[in-house]
Amino acid sequence: MDVKLPDNVWQVIKDYYQITDDLRETVEEKAEIYLFNGGAFLSVGNEIDLFVIPEKRGRWRIRTEFTKYLDIMSKRYGKIVARINECNNPSLRLARHFGFNEISRENGVVRLEK
Repeated sequence: MDVKLPDNVWQVIKDYYQITDDLRETVEEKAEIYLFNGGAFLSVGNEIDLFVIPEKRGRWRIRTEFTKYLDIMSKRYGKIVARINECNNPSLRLARHFGFNEISRENGVVRLEK
């Protein structure tokens, strides 16, 4: 069953990637979407991304949801990859807190693996 992104989560994705609404259907078709209260994990294969709506940032109880999601992905793929903008310190801290290690940096993007 295809999961549709809530409008507020889609807005976060649009703002982050600077894309337009015409790509929404493609994202919803190509990415595996795991929704939680206040955001979504998106993955394509073993590469994951996390989007949290502004009102939940810093207020979201992350440990349970993130641990559960990482467990699912680890069982499915073994190695999990995250690519984070090198200026996004909160996301880098979060990834490192959950055991991701920096593998490389290229064009302002940090590649981390767990």
